[in-house]
Amino acid sequence: MRTANLIRKTGFLFTVILVGVLFVSGCSGKTAAEMKPREPKSLLVYCSAGLKDPVEEICQAFKSHYEGLDINYSIAGSAQLNSQILLTQKGDVYAVSDEEELKPLQDKGLVAWERSLVYHTPVLAVPKGNPGGINKLSDLTRQGVRVALGDAGAVPIGKIADKMLEENGILEAVNKNVVVRTATVNELLVYLSSRQVDAAIVWEENCRSAKGTVEVIKIPELEEYVKITKAVVLSCSQENELARELAEFMGSPQAMEIWEKYGYRPVAS
Repeated sequence: MRTANLIRKTGFLFTVILVGVLFVSGCSGKTAAEMKPREPKSLLVYCSAGLKDPVEEICQAFKSHYEGLDINYSIAGSAQLNSQILLTQKGDVYAVSDEEELKPLQDKGLVAWERSLVYHTPVLAVPKGNPGGINKLSDLTRQGVRVALGDAGAVPIGKIADKMLEENGILEAVNKNVVVRTATVNELLVYLSSRQVDAAIVWEENCRSAKGTVEVIKIPELEEYVKITKAVVLSCSQENELARELAEFMGSPQAMEIWEKYGYRPVAS
């Protein structure tokens, strides 16, 4: 009799526990398939400075699918990031603003996998109201115009600006008006927003973050310099499978909604 009572009580207790577990799972809003339990792990993501906002938002969306996942970031100009990767031989995923910047890593066998993501479009930008009266490329050569450019040795936007100006025969003249060269495109936007310069060549997508303080001037000379961003899995990663999942997620439909929110155009797959 006692044995039967014990069995009934044990069965009742098991049922209560099971119902409680199911209730908690239901309240969490995530099924077992959506939230994958894992041992606590971390990823190091390198990110070109101009891609910071969408990449961080995409990584947060990715984290919501994995328990115990920590994502750390190194955000800087592409040249600085390449140097970090080559020096430390550490890291997992690289979101790079221009696929051409991958060559130093490819030469060293550090690119294990890559995927094209979105287009990155260079434009001529001015402070709101265009106080310098900049309407065409040659206006950058006018006396008294203050120009800001990216450092050609640090960021793709700086290389693009120099190449475009040189091919149009005005690099030397524009350089006389350059008051600052920056290590990131974000710094160029600060100079524009604070009206410390009259014009700068930046990425069109980044102008959205400075909406209300910066205007875009469309010039045909920059149309042929549109670049492609990529998500890369580094061969030095200690979490190859997880890194590949994140890199693939950066090009997923869910991630593309985030890219498009920031003004980026998806690369046709």
